[in-house]
Amino acid sequence: MKFGICCGPTSLGSAGEKLSSAVARLGDAMQTAGADYVEFGVATVHPAGDRAKFEELREAVASAGLRVEAFNSFIPAHHRITGPDVDLESALGYCRSALLRCRELGGAVVVLGSAGARKVPPGFDIEQAKKQFIRFCRELGPLADEAGIDIALEPLNAREDNLLLSVEHGAKLVDEIKQPRIRLLADLYHMAEEGEPMAHVAQAGARLRHTHLADRGRVAPGFAADGEEDFIGFFRALRQAGYDRLPDARCSFEGSFSDMASQLKPALDLLKRRWQESSEG
Repeated sequence: MKFGICCGPTSLGSAGEKLSSAVARLGDAMQTAGADYVEFGVATVHPAGDRAKFEELREAVASAGLRVEAFNSFIPAHHRITGPDVDLESALGYCRSALLRCRELGGAVVVLGSAGARKVPPGFDIEQAKKQFIRFCRELGPLADEAGIDIALEPLNAREDNLLLSVEHGAKLVDEIKQPRIRLLADLYHMAEEGEPMAHVAQAGARLRHTHLADRGRVAPGFAADGEEDFIGFFRALRQAGYDRLPDARCSFEGSFSDMASQLKPALDLLKRRWQESSEG
């Protein structure tokens, strides 16, 4: 299993610091902490913006030796993919540019949570919204294939979304969409918020392409104020699903650090221990 961190290029930078310097600092910190990769937001590749800004980032990442293997926060809220204001052509145009740049930076998977774009508007028919989402994903699939990158549908929780709230539902959507590049993500934080059983992860099987987690309170692993999230149970379910047999199985921490520089290594060390422990007994 590869373990990574959701962050931004300047997460460890200081005000006014050059991008190249901030990315180099991040790369050094990830290497010291033992992170296998980082997961950036899609907006960092400037999908609808100046190529020069993307090139600056690409050069900084290459110089730092930073492995950017995954991306999240895919679609901005103004590109609606459900509801009365859907502009499918515009949204897909944005996605094509985003996917090509993500792949160019080294990405293998892009997470599709994007509640702002997919959440069903008040008063809009939920069944119609589901049909819109499925159609969007079916049209997205060939664009992902063109870019050589996978999409992982992310179930969220009911405080953030109202369309896709469980790994179980996500697995059914993947089957209905029927696009080989459209796969599934399991996020332990959202599962815990929804009280979803670990069995649904095991049952998702080969549909799984990416994972997220956080400790209780959505903080760094090992730094929760009230105990520890069930990392071992989650990891055992992933093993039962066969996720550990993927050649590039990944798990990203997505949450908040109180002090990123000092918490990175202890958090990653804990996850690696729990992963090992999940194979025992």
